[in-house]
Amino acid sequence: MAGRRLTREQRRAQLLDTALAIAREEGADVLTLARVAEEAGVSKPVAYEHFATRTGLLTALYRRIDRQQTEAATAALDTQAHSLAETARVLAEAYVDCVLHIGREFGTVTAALSSIAGTEDLLREGRERYAELYLRAVERFVPLPEGEGMPLMLGVVGATEALAREVTDHRLGRAEAVAVASRIMLGAVIGAAEAAR
Repeated sequence: MAGRRLTREQRRAQLLDTALAIAREEGADVLTLARVAEEAGVSKPVAYEHFATRTGLLTALYRRIDRQQTEAATAALDTQAHSLAETARVLAEAYVDCVLHIGREFGTVTAALSSIAGTEDLLREGRERYAELYLRAVERFVPLPEGEGMPLMLGVVGATEALAREVTDHRLGRAEAVAVASRIMLGAVIGAAEAAR
């Protein structure tokens, strides 16, 4: 419907979509609230009302990406993970595919946030949330030693993230990245479980 006003939630989604498109095409360094407002065809105060600052905009983008990754992994685990090997494959595929779907803006948004003082907790919490998902998924099949599970899964998430970035930069194929990430997870989990025996 032409001329229909967007709800607050719809407007916020439109602004985030616009910001992601800019980040995809030009990188997050050029993201400003004024630029997003201009590209979205709204006034600057509208963008400021939704995000207040550039950091607020980047934080909202990061949270959206994080939520998409978590939802994709959870849905895949619920329907496809019936063994430890399948769990490792599903988690690797979900992470790599989500990064591919989101595209290059995943890395550029994360890098931009990394350069802003005070965002360390946000990025750490995102990694920990994903590591907890990994840990719950693998412990259905293999119990890990007390106190080792989270550090181990944080390492696996970091490795998977690095491999996914290699795919988005066209230095590694998707299938290879998924296979390597799966092997890293299986090796880490089985190795930790065997060492505890």
